[in-house]
Amino acid sequence: KIEINVGNESENTIEQLKYVSEDLFGNTYIITANSASFKKDEKDQLELYEVNAKIIQDNNDVIYIYSGVADYNRVNNNTIFKEKVNIKYKSHELDSNVVKLDFSKNLIEIKENVYYINKTTKIYADKAEINLLDKKMKISMINEKDKVKITGKY
Repeated sequence: KIEINVGNESENTIEQLKYVSEDLFGNTYIITANSASFKKDEKDQLELYEVNAKIIQDNNDVIYIYSGVADYNRVNNNTIFKEKVNIKYKSHELDSNVVKLDFSKNLIEIKENVYYINKTTKIYADKAEINLLDKKMKISMINEKDKVKITGKY
């Protein structure tokens, strides 16, 4: 399902874009943007601006993703969020510079200046991965000699 309002500024600009898709497992992906433009020579790729996304899972759990800019693939829904990315899921929150959402791998990959916070814990790292199927998160550093920084109330 696609909702598009075309602006008068340019044939390459879309205003108030919304994509909705559902997978075979009953999960729904909704992504909206204040504006978007088609990437040159890549008809299935859009660059989105002021982006909000929701992954509504079959058990009604919702993952929210916000970013300033995102690259969106209209064929497979894979999305790369950039610029002040924020993810919220229940009492968990993550901030980073880049988030790659890959539906073929059922994976959210979070990179560059990863900051995780919940009610009792704060974690700083280089990268994190969230498996969309089992909701397990793996947090690590790119250089194995570096250490993840964790602070919390115990």
